[in-house]
Amino acid sequence: MKKLLFLIPLLSITLLFSGCGKQTTSDACPISSGSFSCWTTSWWIDHSDFTWAVNSVLLSLKNQNFATLTTFVWSQWLRFSPYENVNIWTDVVLSTGEVENALSISRSYLWWNYDGSWEPIDLWIGQYFEKFVTDADWATAPEINYNQSTQRGNIINNISAVYPGTQSKWVEFYFSGFDAQYGGMDRKSLTLVFQNLDGQRYLIGIVHGQRTI
Repeated sequence: MKKLLFLIPLLSITLLFSGCGKQTTSDACPISSGSFSCWTTSWWIDHSDFTWAVNSVLLSLKNQNFATLTTFVWSQWLRFSPYENVNIWTDVVLSTGEVENALSISRSYLWWNYDGSWEPIDLWIGQYFEKFVTDADWATAPEINYNQSTQRGNIINNISAVYPGTQSKWVEFYFSGFDAQYGGMDRKSLTLVFQNLDGQRYLIGIVHGQRTI
C-alpha cells in the first residue's frame, strides 16, 4: 500500500512534465505551459508560487500595460539595471506611481551610462523601456534560467549578491544572438527579480543584459 501511495504522485509528476526534454530551453518548456520545473536545474524547488506572477509581468511588459505591472511592484519601488552589474547607488528606482504612469511622465531620468561611450543614459521612462526592457520578445527566449547568475562577458553579473537569501527568486530570459553574422555579439537577456512577502511574489528588480565592451 505504501508503494502504491508513492507511485501515484510520482506518476502524476511524470505525466505533467513528460515531453519536457532539456531543462533549460523554452522550446522544451514554453512559458505558456507554466512548467518552470522544466527550465530549472534546481528541480526540487516548488516554483508554483511565482509562475503566474512571471507570466503576468511578461505579458504586462509586452503590452505596455503599466497599470497591471504596478500591481506586482513591491513596497512602492522597482529597481532598473541597464546592465547585469546591479548598482544600488546609481540604478533608477521608480515608485509604483511612476511605473503606472510611465508613458505620461514628461521628464527624463539618468539611468547610468552607456557601455563603451559612457554617454549618460538620459531617457524618459517609456524610452528606457524600449531600449532596455521590451527590446525583445522575452516570452520566446530559447534559454530560460532560474536563480542562476551567469557570467558571459566582461561585466560582473552580481544579481545573486545584490538579491540574496531564500526570499528572492529570479528568472532570466536569454537570447544568445539574433543574427548569425554577429557571432553572438547581439546577445540579450532580461532578468526579473521577485521577493516573497507574506506568501506573495512581488517584482523588485528588472535587469537588462547585453554584450559589453
